[in-house]
Amino acid sequence: MDPSFDDVWAECEDLFVQARQTLASMKEAQPAHVAQASVNNLFRTTHTLKGMAGMLGFPHFSRAAHRLEDIFDLMRKGRLRSTDSLVETLEAGMLALESGLAGLRRGRPEPEDYLHDLRRPLGELEALARPAEGGTQDLTSMLDLPADLLKSLSEYERTRVTALLVSGMPIQGVTVCLPYATFDERLRSFSEVLGRQGELISTLPLDAPEGRNGLSFLLMAACPALDPASLGALDDELLGTALLADPSRLPTSLRQEEPLVTIAEPAPEASAPAPANLPAGPTQEVEIIRLPAHRLEALEARLMEVGQLRDAASLLLKQAQGASGERPASLLAQMEDGLLEVQKSLLQMRMVKVDSLFKRIEPMVKSLSRDMGKPVKLTFQGGDLELERSLLGRLSEPFLHLVRNALDHGVEAPSERLAHGKSEVGSLRISASQRGRNLRFDIRDDGRGFDLERIEARGIQLGILRAGQTHSPERLHRLTLEPGFTTQDRVSQISGRGVGMDVVRSEIEAQGGEIHLSSEAKRGSLIRLSIPLSRAVVSCLKVRCAGQSFGIPLGSVIRVQAGKQALFGGDQVDVLGLSLPMESLQACLGLPEPRGQRAFVVLGQQAAAARSVQVALGVDEILGRGEVLLRSLPELAHSAGIMGGSAQAEGILWVVDPEAMLGLAMNSLMRRVARA
Repeated sequence: MDPSFDDVWAECEDLFVQARQTLASMKEAQPAHVAQASVNNLFRTTHTLKGMAGMLGFPHFSRAAHRLEDIFDLMRKGRLRSTDSLVETLEAGMLALESGLAGLRRGRPEPEDYLHDLRRPLGELEALARPAEGGTQDLTSMLDLPADLLKSLSEYERTRVTALLVSGMPIQGVTVCLPYATFDERLRSFSEVLGRQGELISTLPLDAPEGRNGLSFLLMAACPALDPASLGALDDELLGTALLADPSRLPTSLRQEEPLVTIAEPAPEASAPAPANLPAGPTQEVEIIRLPAHRLEALEARLMEVGQLRDAASLLLKQAQGASGERPASLLAQMEDGLLEVQKSLLQMRMVKVDSLFKRIEPMVKSLSRDMGKPVKLTFQGGDLELERSLLGRLSEPFLHLVRNALDHGVEAPSERLAHGKSEVGSLRISASQRGRNLRFDIRDDGRGFDLERIEARGIQLGILRAGQTHSPERLHRLTLEPGFTTQDRVSQISGRGVGMDVVRSEIEAQGGEIHLSSEAKRGSLIRLSIPLSRAVVSCLKVRCAGQSFGIPLGSVIRVQAGKQALFGGDQVDVLGLSLPMESLQACLGLPEPRGQRAFVVLGQQAAAARSVQVALGVDEILGRGEVLLRSLPELAHSAGIMGGSAQAEGILWVVDPEAMLGLAMNSLMRRVARA
């Protein structure tokens, strides 16, 4: 793709993020004016996407975006009311566009119809929203406005006025005269205040009163009442307020003449309390500043150079004697904290919350659950963790495929679940957790599990496995990741083509990650993805061994302790009444054995129940604690126990992988026992 369009791609991604957030907010109870603002934002978003698709040369995408734009237009004109079913259909439509655009960016051919799977629901919505025979009623004549102003109203403004009056909402008018120098800022202020009190319908220019210098406007808004004092007008700005149209004057025969279309939903309980904590106004749009990645990387590199100079100066101060170094040392410590904060801020500019990935999955699960007749309880955990924005785009498609497979192959139909003594509603849990520099995703379902016998038979049929040999569960699970492998006898819209799982594996491994599958018959399955982050800020305990600095992530440090005498690998140490084995960090990493160590760090897994695998790790010196900017380094690709490095004044500080280090320590201790 032409790199000159990089900003266009990036803006499309941001628009999809905003659309997902807005659609999610529409599932919660909102005041009418907030809901209307949400629909207007979505209408503008799809209109912008349509134009960008035309700019990029994708006519089918543009046509699909136009169709969704038509639905949002029907909603903003009051012809369709927002319901969960309607929002889910629109979420599925936006997801189809987003997935399609991601494919186009990777060079895939453009599909003929992005919304093929949504033809029926979208067609039903458009049919239901058609006006009744005889056309629609226009009630703008009820507005107490001059004829020239009435004629200037757009079709949308006429539709909104009519819908609001029919629903019983008064139309208010605010007339202002604003100075030339600040009219744009002051007009925006009035608009925001009215937007918080109700729905701002239109801003109409007027002739300034005789003898006044400035620009005059009529702001037309729908709200029950209007308090002039709440508008925040400055001296002489407010010319007056007026009730432009009173719905109580509407003839009875016209009331509710244009009913809003509602997609079937369960009726709420009559005694249900009103929702609390409703938002006071439309969500404020966040300004997005685009910055080329190479400029960000150059800034990061320069900051690293400054950090190295700081570390060198700090080392010289430590070598200097006398009290004169105390003040400079304090200043350098403050500089160190400030530089790390800037580095963390730069890193966060690259990051997005995992929750944004979860929000792409949720509407698809709801749609598939409904279409397949498999009720599923979907839960997420770890949405506050962060991953790199570029990684998010590459993970979306593999995740969607894995979730589709879990619903199609894993979760059983309600009748089958009941026959096996399970709840009628299936369970799908997706969790994210951080292990040092790695993000771990677990996708669990409580379905039937992988059919290993069928997988083995299929593998033999395809010539991948040999008949008569014993094949481990791990080998059979991995077989499902081979290109072209499927156990489905027929192709469906969801699966059976034999493509997808190998693409998932390729995509995960291309990011330096790993995929692991396991299952238990009739109990469910687990798919675990481990993805390394190229950068991360990690809180570490800094130690020294064999003249080299190491960092141990604090999340795995149980205790730091010093012994009364020199300790050696294989010794037992007493920690809070527990006798733990001690192994030197050098021995774990294959470095020369120390002559004895008095300091040790108790390592343990993050799970509270993992006390039985705690190990005392011997070190030469405890240097302190601090946060380090961790980077993946090419020379660490095959270094067991090391997950990254951070540039320091003394050289590279190597950050150990706690889980791998526990395994290395236990293996080293077992070798000692075997040699004894």
